[in-house]
Amino acid sequence: MYEANVHIECGNTLGEGILWDENTSSLYWTDIDEKRLHRWDSKDSSLHSKEMPDKLCSFALRKGGGFLFAFASAFAFGSWDDPSLQWLTQVHDGSSPVRLNDGRCDRQGRFIVGDFDPESKERGSLFRVTEGTEVQTLWEGITCANSICFSPDGKVMYFTDTPKRLIWAFDYDTQKGPPSDKRVFASFEDQPGNPDGSIVDAEGYLWNAQWGGARVVRYSPHGDVDRIVELPAKNITCMCFGGEQLDTLYVTSARTGLSKKELEEYPLSGSVFSIHTDTRGLKESRYAF
Repeated sequence: MYEANVHIECGNTLGEGILWDENTSSLYWTDIDEKRLHRWDSKDSSLHSKEMPDKLCSFALRKGGGFLFAFASAFAFGSWDDPSLQWLTQVHDGSSPVRLNDGRCDRQGRFIVGDFDPESKERGSLFRVTEGTEVQTLWEGITCANSICFSPDGKVMYFTDTPKRLIWAFDYDTQKGPPSDKRVFASFEDQPGNPDGSIVDAEGYLWNAQWGGARVVRYSPHGDVDRIVELPAKNITCMCFGGEQLDTLYVTSARTGLSKKELEEYPLSGSVFSIHTDTRGLKESRYAF
């Protein structure tokens, strides 16, 4: 049995996008609604916070250092130590409330990121940021993009449009083609929550954060439930493997969307949790361009 521990009681409104940087032995994550980027240094257990100019929805580590940021409407390069940003492609003009959401690099170093449409009108898209920061639209008609992650060999992509309550698997062209052969990987018909962020471990098993379900679930490569870890927060959002051996699962959560009664029941909501596992993760793929 795995046990979830409170790693950082930080009260995030919408903690998301957590990544482990093995070069600095640090955790980074965003509080989207509060427009803040957080960093926890494992060497001295210190917590730092950086104000951002807009909602930081997800981000990728860059191969050459720094970050590729996915703000609500545009991409930018930046670093922790430099307050300036190099603004790149703008994908939303502010005419609708649609914003960018979950994102992760494929094994070739291209950043895959999807949209969130708070009005549930399926106006979102899934994008791929490639060499030269070219932004390709992979498909449209999305409400809330989540669970973007890849098999260890990079040939399978996982994705969910959260309200559909399904995680899909796709064949993924590691060279240039769009995802294909869409199929159901896991159904949430008998699950208490909805699928949010996911990560794949070194054995090819997928770990999913269940928004509203107060738990993390590990699925086999065939989509079977392998194990369930209960957490003392209802809205679980995202996760990453970290630590020297990449055997600790770090998990973000959120306070947003919870009633006063639910916050009393789950007072640790918004914390970052840690789960020591008997499996290992993979180094986070970095934006390569």
